Amino acid sequence: MTIRPFRINISDSELDLLRQKLDLARLTTNLAHEQWAEKNGVTVEKVDNVLGFWRNGYDWRDEEAKLNSLPQYVTDVHVTGFGDLEMHFVHSTSATAAAADAVPLLFVHGWPGSFAEVTKILPILNKAGFHVVAPSLPGYGFSQCPDKPGFTNQHDAEAVHQIMIVLGYTRYVVQGGDWGSDVARNLGKQYPGHVEAVHINHITMPKPKYDREPDYTDFEKRSIEQQQHFSTAEFAYYTLQASKPRTLGFAMQDSPVGMLAWMMDKLFTWSDDYPWSPTELITWTLLHYFPGPTTPFRMYRENDASERDDIPYESTPTGVSAFAGEMEMVPRSWAERTAKIVFWQEHGEGGHFAAWEKPEALAGDVVKFFRSIWK
Repeated sequence: MTIRPFRINISDSELDLLRQKLDLARLTTNLAHEQWAEKNGVTVEKVDNVLGFWRNGYDWRDEEAKLNSLPQYVTDVHVTGFGDLEMHFVHSTSATAAAADAVPLLFVHGWPGSFAEVTKILPILNKAGFHVVAPSLPGYGFSQCPDKPGFTNQHDAEAVHQIMIVLGYTRYVVQGGDWGSDVARNLGKQYPGHVEAVHINHITMPKPKYDREPDYTDFEKRSIEQQQHFSTAEFAYYTLQASKPRTLGFAMQDSPVGMLAWMMDKLFTWSDDYPWSPTELITWTLLHYFPGPTTPFRMYRENDASERDDIPYESTPTGVSAFAGEMEMVPRSWAERTAKIVFWQEHGEGGHFAAWEKPEALAGDVVKFFRSIWK
């Protein structure tokens, strides 16, 4: 399979259409000062302010140039039962490590993220001697979407594994959050001869059955409470995207402001008081809006949430970074029921988007853990 350089280049006509849609955007005006509305920070005032900046201050071409400073490529990979898919990925090699000492690392994003989540952590990992590969998952960003149903996280794992093989990395390590953590764990199960270790910053599972309940730390009690809150008060988005991805996609594809509000809700409520700038909010939105948000929604339909209720034990050496603001994190004693946990580090700050919110902390854990494993 050939590897071809890739650069993002959204057409002028697409940008012109976007400007027209922004100019015609209509915000809600009858919320009675929003006294009854959800407590997620996505207020009319906030959306109006971001929209004003989007119209008059934001420049996609500047953001596009920054993204294109990342070394990007595409290649075709074969996925069993689905044929060939064109996959997009960042591939940045370490200039500080000798070829024999460098550690190939596969960085796997989730939703509502993208390959761009690697941006802040990439130079830290490269400097520490890691060759980093950060793909767009199938159907995300600039990777092709499968054209028939049944494409699960196991197939996502196969697709990104094939990228590593094409690049010549027959041994490698994996880091993942959100859906990326599920893909990372599947990689360990499916390719034990290739995946040396897995690091994740997101774990969701039901409470195990105990004859005697463990004694939980304050950090663990908080994690349990947050997971319970998420599953009861914040899970509607999952049900919607899983049951009606195509229907929801029509609305999001047609309304950039609607897509912005949907993204803001997740970025605000899933992070730990991270100060999202208008530019960040818009760019994260556009990395779904331009390629089309429907195909990432597909992932929720193809992967049954109930499968997480019976997670097979993962024997690959696994490291975990537990951030206090992560809405889906469990106590170590729970996680040890499902994986060979050999590294566990808790952080008092940071949320779901650890690579973006706390890149130094996450990178420090990743480097420490993988260097202890890689021989």
